[in-house]
Amino acid sequence: MDYKDYYKILGVDKKSDEKNIKDAYRKLARKFHPDLNPGNKRAEEKFKEINEAYEVLSDAGKRSKYDHLGSDWNNWQQYAGQQGQPQQPGGREQHSSGGQGDFGGFQFDEDMFGGEDAGGFSDFFRTFFGGNLGNAEGRRQQQSYGGNANVEANIELDLKEAFLGGEKTFLLSVNEDCESCGGQGRLSRNASCPSCGGAGRTSKAKRLTVNIPAGIRDGSKIRIGGQGNPSGRGARGDLFLAVKIKPHSFFEVKGDDLHCEVPVALHELTLGASIDIPVFKGKVTLKIPANTQNGSVFRLKGQGLSGSSGAKGDLLVRVKALIPKTLTAKTKALFEELRKESKDDPRANIRL
Repeated sequence: MDYKDYYKILGVDKKSDEKNIKDAYRKLARKFHPDLNPGNKRAEEKFKEINEAYEVLSDAGKRSKYDHLGSDWNNWQQYAGQQGQPQQPGGREQHSSGGQGDFGGFQFDEDMFGGEDAGGFSDFFRTFFGGNLGNAEGRRQQQSYGGNANVEANIELDLKEAFLGGEKTFLLSVNEDCESCGGQGRLSRNASCPSCGGAGRTSKAKRLTVNIPAGIRDGSKIRIGGQGNPSGRGARGDLFLAVKIKPHSFFEVKGDDLHCEVPVALHELTLGASIDIPVFKGKVTLKIPANTQNGSVFRLKGQGLSGSSGAKGDLLVRVKALIPKTLTAKTKALFEELRKESKDDPRANIRL
């Protein structure tokens, strides 16, 4: 069994942070996804390899254990062979002496890598981790909701999608009973199923369309019945989508309200003006009174997010004076005239 360099598979180095790993995974997953490479077995295997690498490197606990093992993989293999210890299906070793071995100062604990079902992964992964992989724009995790087969997945929405709601389609990896062995994990009493590695289940990509409620918030969960894993009783569990809303470049969410900062010209503050502000459903008009101070905040009713009561929040607009970067001769002359005419001292109220 060969050691798998998960960092090399994703094209990142060991110092890469969570974001870099996630970005690399998404780029490769899009490239090699089976839906985009129909009938391409090489792409399918590469897609599985990418998912396996992301399952380890995106999980802080698994990544730490994987990094700790490192090049001692071969030493551990040799140690296991010398001890003559039998392996469980999927590659896990049974240690009769308390579950620990020592070679060259490296301590290996049998339970160090967990004992989850590892269907659909390589022998290398199953030997050390067990585990389950699925993703909906992110990594899916097995959850225990009342002891059934419910699962949770993370999905990312941009603010416009959350504001407007509507249908969104994404890819989800789900566990299915292995077609080769009918979910039994074995082809005969003495032969484990090679397709699922004895797990009885395999991971398959599935395209799922979900209705996103308008005004959904960061941290909310959407329940989709019957889209979880098989429960062992014939029925499937449910899928719970945990919503993460990406930061927006213009709007900031505070409760039911949206906040933004809009640049305005000096003459618009001084003389007053009507300006258009882009929103997710077109644009709204803000009337700026004459002699408005820089930094003033205006509230536009009903232009925010839908609240739990059904009523909408507001849009709060802060106006920010935009100072000209260049002046024509005429503009400069007008400002000089303004300076001569101005009688106000902008610092008159400063008190120490």
